[in-house]
Amino acid sequence: MGTETLSHIVRDNYIIAKIRGEKGKLLERQQIHSLAEFRTQSEILGVLAEGPYGKELSELKEGSSPIETERAVRLGFARGVKTLISSSQGPARDFLLEFTRRFDAYDLAAIVVFKAQGKTWEEFVSTRQPLALLKEAELHRLYSMDDLRAIVGIVGDRALVNRVKSFSMEDLAGERASLVRDIITGWGEERFYNYVNDKLRGIDRESCLPIAGGIVDLANLTIILRSKLIGISNVREHLIPTSWKLNDQAIDQLLVAQDVSQALDLASSHSYYHSILSGARQKYEEIKSLSFLEVASRKHSIHISRRIFLGFPYTLGIVLAFLVLKENEARNLAGIVAGVGAGMKPDQIRSLVAIPE
Repeated sequence: MGTETLSHIVRDNYIIAKIRGEKGKLLERQQIHSLAEFRTQSEILGVLAEGPYGKELSELKEGSSPIETERAVRLGFARGVKTLISSSQGPARDFLLEFTRRFDAYDLAAIVVFKAQGKTWEEFVSTRQPLALLKEAELHRLYSMDDLRAIVGIVGDRALVNRVKSFSMEDLAGERASLVRDIITGWGEERFYNYVNDKLRGIDRESCLPIAGGIVDLANLTIILRSKLIGISNVREHLIPTSWKLNDQAIDQLLVAQDVSQALDLASSHSYYHSILSGARQKYEEIKSLSFLEVASRKHSIHISRRIFLGFPYTLGIVLAFLVLKENEARNLAGIVAGVGAGMKPDQIRSLVAIPE
């Protein structure tokens, strides 16, 4: 047995055992399908009451809104991650903490979008990320500000400020607000990718890069496509400067594409991403929305995560793979609750969640 292999077993034995136990509690594909068939929130809660989200869901009052239920699901996910953090030490603990930093970017993006839509602080705070490090008082201060660059500058770095400098809160509507959201969340994913690429070594780095890198690549693809949708010319200054498989040549080809449809044709012909982007142009032309890309990105991460679980069991890749599966489950449940609450049909709901194949 090699020295690196032995050190990983000693380091990660406890947390990997805990993760494998929790993985067995994840909802199966058919269970997710069945939840989308329910027509009331109370039916969904009845099914989930005995599972990992039971503690938070049991605290809901009768007649709770879909937003309150979504919040309870996010709290259940956050509790699971915090339990892993408290159970870990050394590199595994550092890794988990770095993973949670991503959620600050998601809170920042939500602040910008909610303010652009004219929503109140109370509407925003009910959707905040439980794993984000920013305190509620800090978020409230950000929500009281009206200057986009000032808001972004407090949470982000100079690179992020430069990526949004051509926007202002006054002109953020529709797809422009969505583009700024994509830029900010992409920055959050970029920070995690850089940690994986620069700080991890050996089999830890090798196992985590396909997930972190794929997310960054597909975030850049989304930024390019949405920029074309609204006629943004200086697209490159909004992009994440790092990449995984979507190299400079591929990026250049996407940037010079005439429109979204042509760019999707180019993306779907990419040797690495062909399998998840096959038929992307048709999907876009059917629904006239880029929402399917977020689902495609999550499905890609799920696929890679499942492959990781089949490999060497004592790496940080196993930790990341479980986090991906667990976060996707929580997002799926939140999406199903929202869809049922909005009266959507089961097929419509299933199209908006990333259900493992």
